[in-house]
Amino acid sequence: MENRKYYWTMKNGKKIDVDNMTEDHLRNTLKMIIKNKEDNEPRGDESHPNGSDLEPYAYDYLWK
Repeated sequence: MENRKYYWTMKNGKKIDVDNMTEDHLRNTLKMIIKNKEDNEPRGDESHPNGSDLEPYAYDYLWK
């Protein structure tokens, strides 16, 4: 498997290597990603034409 480098762009525009981020910085980054996803996903019956939201089942699978 190829060993790729991943970079995180901070709000000041500086890019840092993810491997060099502190545990606290990684934790805060993950919280920000989760919050942004939750803020941008549809609510209630907007997510599926018949009113059911099928997406949570996929996320349940990821955590098992």
